[in-house]
Amino acid sequence: MAIDLVLVDDHKLFRKGLRRILELESDFTVVGEAGNCEEALAVLRQVTPDVVLMDINMPGCSGIDTTRHIKSLYPEISILVLTIHDDTEYLFEVVRAGAAGYLLKDVEPLRLCEAIRTVALGGAVVNPGLGDKLVQEFARLVEQPAATVLPSDTNIISAREQEVLQLMARGYTNREIAAQLFISEKTVKNHVSNILRKLDVSNRTQAVVKGVKLKLVTIS
Repeated sequence: MAIDLVLVDDHKLFRKGLRRILELESDFTVVGEAGNCEEALAVLRQVTPDVVLMDINMPGCSGIDTTRHIKSLYPEISILVLTIHDDTEYLFEVVRAGAAGYLLKDVEPLRLCEAIRTVALGGAVVNPGLGDKLVQEFARLVEQPAATVLPSDTNIISAREQEVLQLMARGYTNREIAAQLFISEKTVKNHVSNILRKLDVSNRTQAVVKGVKLKLVTIS
């Protein structure tokens, strides 16, 4: 699978170094770079990448706000945040903004490349350690009383969509869900899109969190 990338970071030297690393991979093509939100949106008017690698700290509009803008305009683009912030507050903010992944900038190149491929396939990745804290947040949600579900909401997603959502909660990619349920990857993508729309969320992690609150899925 060929993966087109856009790099968004206000440090040009970092972008250039990152670009050199990524373009060593035969399936990666960097199709654009930007140093701030305005430049990023201008690039995306010209190209449609599979994944945007996003910094958090940028002049003017932050990477979190830039992520929110991009996901509102181009929901099909996956965003992987690369940051120096080892902080769950930022993690939860970028998840709410619509990012599919959150890694620290000192990540090993091999792990970064694996993460890019994962989010390009519809999966989610979180830096080790922060991932444990995200699981703890899921556990906290499970322990809370379930959100009030109105009768009209009990069938908010179909039985098949609930199966897909459960596998999403286990961290399965679209390809893995397709293999597990014996359906096509395209069908999985349609189910995921329907789930996000019906639950009124912008990404998979938000869908799982809301699914937990509504007792549509379980986290074990």
